[in-house]
Amino acid sequence: MLIPLDESHRPLVHQIRKDAEDWLEARDIDQYRRGLDPTVIRRNIDREFDAGQFRGWQVDGEIVAILAIIEPDADLWTPEELSEPQTYVSRVMVAKGQHGKGYGSAMLAAVADHARARGDRWIRLNCWSTNYPLHEYYIGLGFKYVRTVDIPGRMSGALFELDLS
Repeated sequence: MLIPLDESHRPLVHQIRKDAEDWLEARDIDQYRRGLDPTVIRRNIDREFDAGQFRGWQVDGEIVAILAIIEPDADLWTPEELSEPQTYVSRVMVAKGQHGKGYGSAMLAAVADHARARGDRWIRLNCWSTNYPLHEYYIGLGFKYVRTVDIPGRMSGALFELDLS
């Protein structure tokens, strides 16, 4: 079940993020390893958390996956794309020991149901430009690769969208 996360979940969100970094490094995926200041990452997560943007996928009372629903990044999307009704997701992560159980896809499906009910046309996201297994994951869930935007200092410019119409 998709639930809003409250203050009691803040440490868990940071732990899931750290565990995701370790999981990616163990698979030799360079996401999170180049030029990122951990203090800035923590501050950004806290800002999104304070704004009430994090959701969790709960199974048997345990949060097994998380994501944030945020405003789309104007540096990455065109004005036309930004004007379309959409739900924008970020920080999609599965908790340690929960990979491969379908929780990420179930969570995104619940977000899609909610977005459709609101009248949104798209679920959109950007992800790490060189995390090709993640790109394939989103494509496997029905997302379409839109393009990669290369902005100096930014590593997450691969854009994907899921048509909800």
